[in-house]
Parts: sequence; structure tokens; C-alpha cells
Amino acid sequence: MSPPEPILILHNTFGKSGEPLYESRSGVMDQVRAVEAACLELGYVAHITAIEDLRHLSHVLEYSDRRLIFNLMEEFLGDVRQASLAPSVCRAFGKSCTGNDTDTLLLAQNKIQAKAVLAGSGLPTPPGTVVPVGEKPDTTALTQGMYILKPAFCDASEGIDSDSVVQLPEDAGRLEALAATLHRRFAQPVIIERYIPARELNVSVIECDGRPRVMPLAEIDFSAFDDSRPKIVDYSAKWDAASFAYHHTPRKIPADLPSETAEQVRRLAAAAWEVLGCRDYIRVDFRLDERLCPYIIEVNPNPDISPEAGFAAALTAGGVSYEHFVDRMLGNARERL
Repeated sequence: MSPPEPILILHNTFGKSGEPLYESRSGVMDQVRAVEAACLELGYVAHITAIEDLRHLSHVLEYSDRRLIFNLMEEFLGDVRQASLAPSVCRAFGKSCTGNDTDTLLLAQNKIQAKAVLAGSGLPTPPGTVVPVGEKPDTTALTQGMYILKPAFCDASEGIDSDSVVQLPEDAGRLEALAATLHRRFAQPVIIERYIPARELNVSVIECDGRPRVMPLAEIDFSAFDDSRPKIVDYSAKWDAASFAYHHTPRKIPADLPSETAEQVRRLAAAAWEVLGCRDYIRVDFRLDERLCPYIIEVNPNPDISPEAGFAAALTAGGVSYEHFVDRMLGNARERL
């Protein structure tokens, strides 16, 4: 048997320690090291390159004879939309990369459009509204209740903290101020979405033999949170090791759910995969209300696949080794050459 062909592992640059959002953006290196280790175990000769922008990517691809790319490029200069073009650039140079294609990345990473497509296909998402940059929220379009605010194009819970959940009509002034702050900070629209207060699920999906395979469902355990804290996985829960939330949001796999609820969630995750045209791997995040009705809050087309993240934990729970996952994704990419 001939050895596996050499591959490129490409990731984005991520700035310097101390810069805003450095924690989430430098986390890509945990993924790079894990994929490299898996490739070595599998016999692949892997070369790692940090990519600055699309022009740099084109230069690297032009002078490389390696056809297979493990794509860990999440953003360029803080812009996830630019990095979404990377699969198309790879294809233009006769290469094939792992992960979702450009169309799906652009659609899913625009939470406004993704939400509209999911809802238009009959999949449940929380109701809400969008505040364009420079405009104020129209709270008259929102009914009484709790809402969460988040930037429309960000990933990794960037822009979300414990103050992101507001109560209307009491917090109308704070909602307006928070939307303005997010506009200034991220220069993108803000989504105001009905907050579903009960439970949160993370559902990892991988492509096997051309079809989506749903991994065991994971639930975030918020039992340590008192009523003063919204039960959300905010930026600190993911990236601030000194925070309360970081140490008190463990996951439970498999989630303790009635069988009919679990099956409904699995069907919805697979449906979201089909509706958004996904391939290789994604994560679908759900909230369950008090009646165990599921709502899709995000389809992440480029989830964190580092060994400590929930995606890798779901693989393990599903009997899929990390090495097998990496080999499967490279195999998928090879079939697309």
C-alpha cells in the first residue's frame, strides 16, 4: 500500500497576546496541533502554514504541489467572511480542502441569513429582530419577555457576556445601549433574539459516506448558576480560565433527555445540515424551552475541533477516534479532487 499523500494544514494568523479577543482567536493553534498529531499517527506528511489573508493564501497555493488541505482558517484580520472564501480559492488552484464550502460558510456565518433560511424551511428558531449598524432597536416590534443580543457575524461567543440578556419592557434603555456598544465594537448588525431560558444542547454532525451522521447529544450543565446569571455559554465560559462560567459549564454526554425529544433534536440537526448545504462537519446549537421544544440558535459550519472542545468529546462518545475523524475528512476532500 502506498503511503498517504502529503498535505497542507492551513490556519489563520491571530495577533498578539493582550489584543482584543486574542483568547478565542489564538485557540486555533490547539486545533492545529491536534490535527498535526493525528496526521502523523496516520502516516501523512503534514506541513503547517499560517495564512495572513487571501493574497497570501493564493501565493502559498500557487507554489505548493500538495493537493489536500486541512482547512483551519477561521478568519483573516478579524473578518470571518474573508476566510469563508478560502475553499473557493483552493478549488481555483486545483486543491481540495476539508470542511464546508464557501457558499455554506458565507450563509451559516451570517446569522441573519441562516436564521431566515432555517425558518423558511420550517425549522424552529427563536423569534427576534435585527438592528442595522447606526440604527436604534425598534422595541415596539418585540413582545414582553427576555431577549439576548449578539453580533450577526461573530463566532466563538464573541460579543456575548452575562449582560447580553435583557428583560423587556423594563430594560429597553439598556437594550438600546447594548446594541450601540456592539455596533461600535464589531461594526456589524446586531441580532435581538428571544431568550429561551431552560436548557442548551450542542449537536455535532459529521459526514460519513456522503450522509450526515449525528453524534451523541451534549448538554451544558448550568446547575451551578443562580438566578442572577443567565444560563448561557458566553465568551468568558469558553475563553476566560479565571471566570466562574469557565469552570461551571461542564457538558454532559449523552444528554439526559426523553427518547422522543432526543430523536427530534437529531432530526432537526440533520435537517439543518441539508438546508444549509453542509459537508464534512458542523455543530448545531439548540435551546430547549420548559416544554422541551427545541429551537436552533446557531449552525456553526466551522466549529472548534480541538481535543478539549465539545466536538471532540462528542466524537469520543460516538465511538469515533480523533484520528479516524481526521482521516475521514481528508478522505472526503480527496474524493472532491
